[in-house]
Parts: sequence; structure tokens; C-alpha cells
Amino acid sequence: MKNLLLCCLVCCATCWATFSRADVPPLPAQCAESIGAFAQTYQENEVFRLLMDKAFENMQPLPAGYHPEGNPWIGKNHDDLLAFLGDWCLFLPRSKGSSDDGLAYIEVMDFFAYQNPFGRAVFQISPGRELFHRFIQDRGAFMDSPESRAVVAQWLANPRIEKEDYLLPDPDAPDGGFASFNEFFARTFKDQAQSRPQTMPERDYVISAPTDAIMNSIPVPIVDNSTRLRTKGTQELNIQELLAGSKHWERFVGGTALSCILMPNTYHRYHSPVAGSVIETALVDGALLGMEDFPAFVPSNGNVGRPGADFGAFENYQRGYFIIDTGTYGLVAAVAVGLSEIGSVVFQDRFLNATGPVPVLRGDELGHFLYGGSLVILVFEPGRYVSGGVKVRLGNQIGVFDTDGE
Repeated sequence: MKNLLLCCLVCCATCWATFSRADVPPLPAQCAESIGAFAQTYQENEVFRLLMDKAFENMQPLPAGYHPEGNPWIGKNHDDLLAFLGDWCLFLPRSKGSSDDGLAYIEVMDFFAYQNPFGRAVFQISPGRELFHRFIQDRGAFMDSPESRAVVAQWLANPRIEKEDYLLPDPDAPDGGFASFNEFFARTFKDQAQSRPQTMPERDYVISAPTDAIMNSIPVPIVDNSTRLRTKGTQELNIQELLAGSKHWERFVGGTALSCILMPNTYHRYHSPVAGSVIETALVDGALLGMEDFPAFVPSNGNVGRPGADFGAFENYQRGYFIIDTGTYGLVAAVAVGLSEIGSVVFQDRFLNATGPVPVLRGDELGHFLYGGSLVILVFEPGRYVSGGVKVRLGNQIGVFDTDGE
């Protein structure tokens, strides 16, 4: 069976071949302004230029066997980055069986920051942070455009997508009548109760998956800034920073968490894992790129977000959080994180504009993501949920076969 990343890795090698050249090709009109701002800033801002050059000088080799050509940024320079962004701007992901190449450019871009503090700083401090935001906004506009729907029919033809479960603007059209790739990406169910029924909805002690996801426990201590101690192989989740601005963050110190990783070919709306009242929400601006150890978070075996992965990095990413008061079982935080390339973490209006507690049932939709990589972190108060193996019941899905059939 092919693992989830095989197609991505092959495509990444192809992606690199298209932009690894000495000259910078003409920039696509859709991203010419944002990429041009990169070039101009590099020429005019000495500090940014020195940081960028230092990042290229400090490119690190990837783990043996992770990528067929190693870290493709080694030996490259700023002009290569501009060419890469030009190609990425108009990239449209394709699916094949149980895999897809939706992470291809994201993966290569995060290799830029692999064990490279200078590379990560390029993404996450000014002016690089703002420059990448502008680029992602331009790319997002392309993914909202009619041109981006060119591959939607190919996705809908894949049985893994299960198009019969979704509300299609035009069920008779090969592309489902979607106006853009992002509209397809954020598709919704025709009948959620039939497609994704809740397990025993009347039982308030049941916790449900917030979306279709690969789930793992986060077996690390949840701490605040004052006890931030790092040792090799152990990463800490700084709950104060993850829940930036929340008056409830201290309730979760010493608690447990679950990671729920959404892959490009899955449903991208997220739902309440518990019943209760949403008592606080916030959208937090943050970086969109710069994962420092992509190979550790997305290993070649496909077990994304596995135990030992560093979740501390997501304190700096664009995200939104919901604090849900369950009553009997305390508070639960659902943190929607826009991993690499996500420029839009979207909330349902009834939560975004609420002036007081909003009742919520387990399974109610909270919001959705637009195209890119996504993550939902569920956080529980101490003693409420033992974050070990994920518990399932008879008949629950535990995996899928490779629909490519090879």
C-alpha cells in the first residue's frame, strides 16, 4: 500500500525541477505584486537580505531517505525562492487513489526552515512574515478564482472523495458546479446526520472527532511560560501562548490534548467535539509558514502529528479557538490551526459575533478552513480525559484501503 506522502514526494521532485534555474522566469500576474515585493525588500532592506542569505547558508540536510533529492534548498539562493513562489502561485493539487499532491509545495517550503532558525525567522518575523502573508493572500485569491476549478472534476472522480455525500451546486456537472477550488475544498454535507452520525448523541460523556482527521494524543506537559523547560526529544505545549488572550488558559495547565490533522483530500469543516456552551472565541493572527521540523511532524510512514511531534510551533501560527463549557466535565478548548498556506480560518457567524454564551451540541459545525494544511487541537482540563490511545466503538472507521488499487 502506498503511504500518503509517496505522491507528494514524487511531485516535490518535479516541482523543484521546474523552478531550479539560474534565471527568474516571468512572474504570474496573480502573484506578481507580492513576489515583486519580496524582490524589492531583498534589494532595499539590508537586515532582511542578510537574514535571507544566512538562511540559505544554513540549509540543513534532511533525514536519510526522507526526500529523493535531499533538501532541495541547499545550494540555492533568493532568485530560486522567487521562481519557486512563481510556480507555487498557480499550483493546482491533484488526487490519486488514497493520496494526493496537495502538500507538495508546502512540504518543500517548510524544508526551508528545517532545523534552520534563520529560515524560520524569514517566515515569522517582519518583514518576511508580512511578505509571505501577501503572497498567500494572492495565492488564495487564485484558489478562489474560476481558473482554480480546472482540477475539481478530477477530484470528484476519485471514489475516496465520496461526492455522493456532499452538496453539489450542479450534481450533473463533472466539476459539481463549484465556482472555485476553495468552494469545493470547503464543501458541506447534504445530510450530516446520515454521512457522519454522532455516536450516542444523548450521552454527554462521549467526545467526538471534530472532523475527518488523523488523530494522535499529545503526550507532553501543558505548561505556561514560567515553566518552559526544553530537553531533547520533549517539546512542551505552551497553553498560554496557544490560547493567546484567553482568560481561561490557566484551567488547562496540567491537562491533556489530542491532535486532529486534516489532510488535503478530506472534509475541511470542523465541529464541536462536546456539548455545552461556547463561552469564548477568538481569531489570532499568526504565521502561515515556517515549520521547523516538517519531517518529524509528517514522517514518511504517514503518521502525522504522532507522539513526540513538536506542537509548540503552532503557538505562532494563524489560528482560532473556542472555549466550550461542558458543565459536568469542565472546559474544553478546540483550537483550529491554519498550518502552512492556510490564510483563512473561518468561524460560523453565530460564534464570531456572539455577545454571550452560545449553546452547542456535539457535532454542531464551528467553522471551516480554506485550502492548505490544517489542524484542530483539542485540550482538556486536568483529570478530565486521559489522552492515551483513541477509543473507538464497534463499527467506527479505523482506517481506509488505498483506493488507487496498486
